[in-house]
Amino acid sequence: MNRTTLQNRVLRVLGDLCNGSIDPRDGLWLEELLCRDERARVLYVDYMAMHASLHAESIALEEPSRSTAVQASTVQRSLPRLSFSGWMQSSPRWYGALAAAIVGIALFATWETYRSVSRFDQLAETSGSGSEAAGSGQRLIVAQITGTQNCLWGQTSGVIGYGSRLAAGQELQLLEGLAEITFEHGATVLLESPATIVIHSPREAALRSGRLAAVVPQESQGFRVHTAALDVFDVGTEFGLFAKQSGSAEVHVFNGLVKADVLDSAGRPFRRLELNASEAARVSPVSTTVLEFPANEEAFVRSMLSSLGPQDGLLAYEGFHYPEGPLSAQNGGFGWAGPWFSIAADSEAGPDSNRVDSGSLTTEGIAPLGNRAAQTAQQNRIRRSLATSVGGVFDVAGLVENQDGVRLVGQDGNQVYLSFLQRVSKNDGTFYGLELHRGDGNPNRVLCIGSAVEETGYGATSNYNDYGPHNFPSLGEENTEVNLIVLKISFGVDNRDTLEVFRNPESLRDEQTCSVDAVLKGNFAFDRVSLGNFHGSKTHELDEVRVGTHYLAVTGRWGGERGRLARRITSLPRPTSQTEPGSFILYMVADAGMGEGWNHNRVHQGLRLREAAFYNQSRCVY
Repeated sequence: MNRTTLQNRVLRVLGDLCNGSIDPRDGLWLEELLCRDERARVLYVDYMAMHASLHAESIALEEPSRSTAVQASTVQRSLPRLSFSGWMQSSPRWYGALAAAIVGIALFATWETYRSVSRFDQLAETSGSGSEAAGSGQRLIVAQITGTQNCLWGQTSGVIGYGSRLAAGQELQLLEGLAEITFEHGATVLLESPATIVIHSPREAALRSGRLAAVVPQESQGFRVHTAALDVFDVGTEFGLFAKQSGSAEVHVFNGLVKADVLDSAGRPFRRLELNASEAARVSPVSTTVLEFPANEEAFVRSMLSSLGPQDGLLAYEGFHYPEGPLSAQNGGFGWAGPWFSIAADSEAGPDSNRVDSGSLTTEGIAPLGNRAAQTAQQNRIRRSLATSVGGVFDVAGLVENQDGVRLVGQDGNQVYLSFLQRVSKNDGTFYGLELHRGDGNPNRVLCIGSAVEETGYGATSNYNDYGPHNFPSLGEENTEVNLIVLKISFGVDNRDTLEVFRNPESLRDEQTCSVDAVLKGNFAFDRVSLGNFHGSKTHELDEVRVGTHYLAVTGRWGGERGRLARRITSLPRPTSQTEPGSFILYMVADAGMGEGWNHNRVHQGLRLREAAFYNQSRCVY
């Protein structure tokens, strides 16, 4: 590749990097090039200095403090005008000197940008009222509307709708319909009309009137919702909140533990409440009395789905909306032929080791809901059969065929999608997985997603199709994070089926933009879903099992695309004052939680630096 062609490719890849749309293969190519080519490093630092300058200028436009704006502007003016074309004609000694100078400038611009972003975060956490936020003129994005249903907004809400980003201090008045609000740190609120809510920060809101149902994952620690009579807070929980214009309020706990301070007429706390699942409390501000009673889930809308049954291609669903305790005999969701049934349980741990644990599994772009299944001991297997009988939901959809006297999901010429969230507590190389069976027993396991037998590692395998290590597609490196798995099974003629597996797909809405991580051929017709966990000492967890006829049916019902970015080349924390001088900085920028890259060719107001990836000196020496 000649120098002109190389330069053009570097510029294109850098543009993709700054826009957040870089292909992982281009990222690896860029990393290798920067490690070996000094002139490429000079071009890279030049380009990133310009990018940092534009980024700092965009924040300066929004900064309420004049002194900070002057600092950011000074950074921008101090950057020299550098020519990209000059990198090809200059001497190597000049490259090294220029690279060192520009690295210093870029690091300084980066640090000033980060300081500006940090000040914005502090403003969000401490903003006390909507008038203060509005008066400052700043538009810090702290939440987003990720779902709407027949919404009519009041005039005070401004021009908003599905996908709108919400600023700190913004008031929303919902006159009709339902609206789902996803906060920057992961909490979700389903607002039911008529209602008025003020969004204070990524972890705080005030419900002035109306009803909401909130889902607060563990990572949203510190999330609170205020009313005139109650200040509700805690983590890892689901609750409903009802605030009347008279000032009285009710809190209903669906899962987990909720803490709430009862407030007097001046807004000062004078009593602390602690409510567990299925408990509720009503507070009257006039008499300052508190009445405790059983929670009523039916009093709150907790899902954007118009019905709880099969629809729009989604044929079966299991969200483990059960109380903590044994999973066996639980019979919720839809699309199933019966309850969960324990096939095997650890003799010492007992049958409850196939159980339901409090709290949901969640990952980027997916709002948690309900609890989760957990296999807390080994030698455990539990399964549930799908509704494949005559007249059942899969039969009506034309997906059932008879194989060897068994009615299975697998009609030739059709496709079935299945998605689920999966996590293990440790990687000890022993067997676990979500399994598809055609009847009980290991020989009938047509597919397993997890860590399989015969030391084949983490991936997809099948006992029914007699696959061994020689025909075992890997799903990459095993980890202890929550993984979203999507299976696509195309049923072919004469049982020649094709399985495609997506691990943490890039998009929840567009299958065509997602990379297939594993492909397997065989006969994958099935009639039941099982969970297995054998040997070792790990815990196997599963959540949000969905079976449908197309990609969106099993992925498109979670809060939009918020937070789903291109896969990172590296991922390290934001820069700090201890950042090692000379560290090579890659900017990966996202547009305020929308999952869209920033176009560096224009100054985009309200932009926030979301991620920074570092190439340490130990990898690239300059």
